[in-house]
Amino acid sequence: KIEVITDPGARYDAEGATAILNIVMTNDTRLQGVSGNVNLSANIWGSMGAGAYLTTKTGKLTTTVSYNEYYQSAKQSEGGSEAAYHYIESGERSFASQNSSTKYNIHIGDISASYEIDSLNLLSASASGFGYAMDNNAHGTHERRDKDGSLIYQYDRRSYTPEYAYLNFGGRLDYQHKTHLDGEVLTLSYMLAATRRHNTSREEYSNAVNMPVSYTGYDLNSREHFSEHTFQVDYVRPFGKHHKLESGTKYILRHNNSTSLMDYQGTTPDMENRFRHNAQVAAAYLSYILTAGKWSARAGLRYEYTHMKATYPDGSNADFHAHLNDWVPSASIQYKISDGQTLKLSYNTSINRPGISYLNPAVISTPTSLSFGNADLGSSRNQKLQMEYMLVTSKLTVQFNPYYSFTNNGIAHIFYEQNRRNVSTYQNVLKSKVFGISSYTEWTPFTGTTFTLNASMRYAHITLPTPYIKNSGCGGGIYFDWEQKIPWKLTLTTSLGGEYGNRVYNPYAIEGHWFYYDFTLTRRFLKDKLTVSLSAESPFIKEKPTTYRTVQGDYTGFERAVMKPRCFGIRL
Repeated sequence: KIEVITDPGARYDAEGATAILNIVMTNDTRLQGVSGNVNLSANIWGSMGAGAYLTTKTGKLTTTVSYNEYYQSAKQSEGGSEAAYHYIESGERSFASQNSSTKYNIHIGDISASYEIDSLNLLSASASGFGYAMDNNAHGTHERRDKDGSLIYQYDRRSYTPEYAYLNFGGRLDYQHKTHLDGEVLTLSYMLAATRRHNTSREEYSNAVNMPVSYTGYDLNSREHFSEHTFQVDYVRPFGKHHKLESGTKYILRHNNSTSLMDYQGTTPDMENRFRHNAQVAAAYLSYILTAGKWSARAGLRYEYTHMKATYPDGSNADFHAHLNDWVPSASIQYKISDGQTLKLSYNTSINRPGISYLNPAVISTPTSLSFGNADLGSSRNQKLQMEYMLVTSKLTVQFNPYYSFTNNGIAHIFYEQNRRNVSTYQNVLKSKVFGISSYTEWTPFTGTTFTLNASMRYAHITLPTPYIKNSGCGGGIYFDWEQKIPWKLTLTTSLGGEYGNRVYNPYAIEGHWFYYDFTLTRRFLKDKLTVSLSAESPFIKEKPTTYRTVQGDYTGFERAVMKPRCFGIRL
């Protein structure tokens, strides 16, 4: 079974942990031996996928290995886009359009093992990897005109990526010791996470009139390395029938390294930037849990100390360091109305620490834009109050979750205009208030028919202090699935959904609405050992536009992208 824990509590990291999936495995001796599957898929655009999964259980040792690969053809992602902006102070306008395509290969692998030393001791280990290589090509035009419509400049642009590679690797080792006291558990853990990214991209400009820069193109070569080592101790101790204490400590060591080189073709000097950012996080928590009849409650406090240090091997900036102290409280109370109904109220705080892409001060300069990170960023705090109602019956499951969250020092992506270029960076200045409702419903009115509905709505109010900018909007998403058994041992699954309203996630823009619908026909053969599925994605839609509207700031306008969603495929 899978338990969805929407209030993780003090035991789990304050950094972005908003929900926990607790997967409880059955202990079934019939699983002795070897089992597994292979899968193949393809569609009309020439994209293909393949994978395999294998698990073995021999006595007290269980091992699992899986591997999947997916290739997306460039033809599947072919599309066009256009953008038009009006600059408030000068009255000037810019127009851009382009056609692009992207092909990539994705590789995902995982291996895990667990050994039950005895009924009180368990040792487990796992390793996983995710990587992809991408090739993007785009060509288009760009122009800028003054408020009277006279041409200021224009040029054609072509960009492509001779090499883009991303690799993420992770592993963990856990030892769990139980005592003869039911519920008392000591866990020792070590985790490793590592990321490598290498990007080589090129821009070329031609057919220029009054070109605004002194180069005709550039090569960007950037590398980013991230590694994280985590050591953790957790201890759970029950007291009597109604009380339980959870406590633990954690130490995290993070290293971020980046190198970027901008090689300009022209008189503009090349730019090279080297940046190192290290962080050490020490955390401790204590949580108390009470269960009494139909009532249960949890209260916890987590403390996290962070020491950050940044260095610039190229001497471009002065080294610096910072200390952060974060207290993270959490609490929840739950009432069991009946065997199938519960009502819960919870409060929690989460922390968002900036990653290397936010901190890296390397300047990326193009004829129309300038972007760089901010090495002085600190962690931001988000506080959330939510209620959860759950109803579970033999044919109906309903989860209803209203919430309110706010932050006063969020990491904002800042945009402004300077010398006819759009500048972007980051600052800890965002204030947001969000009211929302999410719900999940699964209904099986009779055998062979299942309806599933995920629906959400949120109102967001977001502001920046200097210059003062306010943005607000109400929107959400609806996703519906209908699974129907039909004659000849067939199963038809219909999915439809999308996003609606004025969805606001930053101070400047409103996300556009969109929708989709898919059909899948499935048949099982060879005593359910072979499954064949035919799929049709948005079969009656030739083109699907999405619009992103900028409504606040130094410039306003829109970006519109057009994709080809229609696709037919087969999966074995």
